[in-house]
Amino acid sequence: MLERDCSAILLPEPSLRVNYVPINGLRILAVETALLIAFTAVTFLLLRFVRPAISRPRWLDAVLARNSRAVLLVIAVALLGRALLLPWVGVPQPRINDEFSYLLMGDTFAHFRLTNPTPPAWRHFETFHVNLTPTYHSKYPVASGLVLAFGEIVFHQPWIGIYLSTALLCGAICWTLQAFVTPGWALLGGLLATFRLAFFSYWMNSYWGGSLAALGGALALGAVVRLFRAPRIERYRTWLASLFALSLLLLATSRPYEGLAFSLPLLVYFAYELSRGLRHKKLDIRSTVLPVVSIGLVGIGWMAYYNLRTTGNPLLMPYVLNERTYSSLPLFLGQRVQPKAAPRDPVFAKYYVVEAQEHGLEKTKSFSGLIGWELGRLGSNWFFYVGPALTFPVLLGLLLCIRQRRLWIVLAVAITTALAVALCVFTQDHYFSPATIAIYIFALEGLRHLWEQRGHGEQAFAIAVCLTVMTASLARQSGSAVNSRFRFPNIRELVAQKLERVPGKHLVLVSYDMERHYPGDELVHNGADFPAEKILWARSKGAGHDADLCHAYPNRTFWSLTTDDVNFSLHPLDLCPGRKLPAPESATAN
Repeated sequence: MLERDCSAILLPEPSLRVNYVPINGLRILAVETALLIAFTAVTFLLLRFVRPAISRPRWLDAVLARNSRAVLLVIAVALLGRALLLPWVGVPQPRINDEFSYLLMGDTFAHFRLTNPTPPAWRHFETFHVNLTPTYHSKYPVASGLVLAFGEIVFHQPWIGIYLSTALLCGAICWTLQAFVTPGWALLGGLLATFRLAFFSYWMNSYWGGSLAALGGALALGAVVRLFRAPRIERYRTWLASLFALSLLLLATSRPYEGLAFSLPLLVYFAYELSRGLRHKKLDIRSTVLPVVSIGLVGIGWMAYYNLRTTGNPLLMPYVLNERTYSSLPLFLGQRVQPKAAPRDPVFAKYYVVEAQEHGLEKTKSFSGLIGWELGRLGSNWFFYVGPALTFPVLLGLLLCIRQRRLWIVLAVAITTALAVALCVFTQDHYFSPATIAIYIFALEGLRHLWEQRGHGEQAFAIAVCLTVMTASLARQSGSAVNSRFRFPNIRELVAQKLERVPGKHLVLVSYDMERHYPGDELVHNGADFPAEKILWARSKGAGHDADLCHAYPNRTFWSLTTDDVNFSLHPLDLCPGRKLPAPESATAN
């Protein structure tokens, strides 16, 4: 028998346990504030008394001479910086239920198909965020799956898709900032985003996050603002209009709900500027409207076809099907959920109870509780996107946006996205990701305003903010690295490592100690190609109810895995009478 004792790990109360260690907000606040004060004091003394001669180096002049060079530099810094961390950080291992669902989608696309047939005895393979009928597929939109599939096909490592897309996001932030501030400030903003969103951020160090939605938001804003700035040659307008449409499509296939909220002000702006341009005969419909409409129609048709293949209904998204099938909780404030039949497995019933507890849904039943609940979620987003160091520049930039007409569009997308997130019952930090670019525009406007005051104090503070952001972001427990440590041992990985050394193909039947099991630490996750998987993970339905697996998967060795999330035992299972069991020592720990 294989047994592993991890009882030394401290656990919170079993009724409410998160799979990752949450950030310590007070510690982050104290550390970043101390760094900001120290950097401000030192920089002020240098500027006031030493008065160092600061001149821009030649290489920087060469970079800023062309906007494309600055964008490429930001991308290169993001790629190289994370690559240098590989010996210490390594390639991330999936631990969150959402990550396994995204990886399933990526694996499906890597097999060059849109969905998978429902596996035999499918009730044993039900898991979170995955639909088993009418086809076997992830519930999530397709953009992340395509990126993961690219990494799997080209580099044989799905994470490379996340790595590359997050670096592209940093470059896109720099590119969009160039439409609002001077090239030097745009480069600074791109580098701040690189430190904040790459390196140790969970956006680059997991298989879920907001990189693609943030990339779509940045490109959409940058493209639509440039589109109507005269003079532009028609071919360049066509390219910008096409980029705008493709960016909206990326938002629709990464975060459809929040992406729609972000896109509405842009579409209003597009229609307003288009009507002005047509009225004064400064625009041609062929170079502006035609690319947006044609790409939009193709995208809508493609998404409808994907829905048809996965759910059987072109108007039914996989996400909605999953919510209708499994969830007993509302998605939006004030929404009433029709009562469903009792869940087919007690793990699912417990999952939604724990979800309601962790997200504090009880607080939303009173007005005062709702206000406190929303402020708590706002604080979580503030820690991730802004943090203590950027707080004053972002607030200052926000006020400046109100006073400058050209920045109203930035203010509008931030407000609509924030309102959309506030209406959601369940949120994560990356739900606001389409409007990430707005945060950096606010921050750069605030820093630029401080610098242009030309006082030693203002300039020292601006320099200190940048140094603090870069220094604090390199800490794995910073406000952006929310998933860096987990409370539970990776039992799934430990068992997989053991069975990889045992000849043949295996099927692991998982049973949980329901009093102690936290449903966020789910083990039953599988890839897209069931016949090719060396290890299949299945949910035990109890003694006498698992025999259908024997007939459905006759060529596999069956194992019984019992766990309470901390300790586990693995032993061969005589599920099919008359079959020879593997020798007991094959499952003995080294």
